[in-house]
Amino acid sequence: MGKRHSKHKRARSPLYEGVLTAVPVDDVRRYTPVHTEAVQSLCLVKDDICLSGSSDKSLVLYKWKDGTIMQRWTGHKKEITKVSHAVDSDAFFSASRDTTVNMWKRGTTQGGVCQNISQTFEGHDLVVTGLAVSLLNNQIICTGSRDNFLRLWDVETGVCTKQSAISRNLVTDVKWVPDQHAVAQTSEDKCLRLWDTRSLQESQIFPRKNYIQTCCDVSKDSLYCVTSSNGFSEQGCEATLWDLRTGKILMEYKGHTQTTCACAFAKTERPLVVTCSNDSTVKVWDRDSSECLSTHYLDGAGSLLSLAVFPDTSICVGSVNTGVHVLSFGTESGKVSLKKTATY
Repeated sequence: MGKRHSKHKRARSPLYEGVLTAVPVDDVRRYTPVHTEAVQSLCLVKDDICLSGSSDKSLVLYKWKDGTIMQRWTGHKKEITKVSHAVDSDAFFSASRDTTVNMWKRGTTQGGVCQNISQTFEGHDLVVTGLAVSLLNNQIICTGSRDNFLRLWDVETGVCTKQSAISRNLVTDVKWVPDQHAVAQTSEDKCLRLWDTRSLQESQIFPRKNYIQTCCDVSKDSLYCVTSSNGFSEQGCEATLWDLRTGKILMEYKGHTQTTCACAFAKTERPLVVTCSNDSTVKVWDRDSSECLSTHYLDGAGSLLSLAVFPDTSICVGSVNTGVHVLSFGTESGKVSLKKTATY
């Protein structure tokens, strides 16, 4: 169980009791894998459409409910580390170990391979490990790298408009704060930071954790941030809920036994947090009590590196060994259920 750090207490609901095991294998739709290597990053586009980036250097736009490849892009010289999408736009972005970020547009052939790069953003000296598109106007992207730099770029021109560096701030992830001139950023120095994008100056630094912070997500109401943690043998391995107004830790979600690689808020009526880990499990947590509501073990998948949570409560999870897995959660007999529905 996670530690309680808040006096705020929600009434227990029958929805938050128990765990449901996976559905029978025969009920899972199995599509041809779209990647040949580890799926490093996933991004929700809309409805049942997911953007994925892989160590195989390709970026794929995929409609998972009917198994349709809408577009595949290739062009990076090394593995893709992060992907992102401009809301209500046809622009897709990928960051890579080759130190560049590319912007892509749809090609003319449905499902075909497209190698036409619309824009390249060059300037980082090391692998790009953070990527976020502005939620205010889609005209700015924020990138972060192991070179300690955070950069802002003009989407149309590809020009770096602002940059800032902090010693030992090896960026692991970046997320734009909805409706604000701010980004949240995690780092190998074990810190969560907020940056003011108007000046690209650090506006807030949160208490240092004991382990590297691997990923972050910001709630739709801009009040909370969740981060995930590096770890091993049940030490570290947690996710942490932060109050962006006070800078305090509200909850820790403990239960994974290896590094928690990705975390996300579920955009549901009831506040939930979803995590995945190197221990091959996906977990759903009650945001406000830290109770683990359901766990699903993906046998043979190896480390789970990335996830994207859809409004219909579907979850796409990227793995090292077996591509992308689609899970869904809801209620069954008054309990939260988490079950696999498709793989691709």
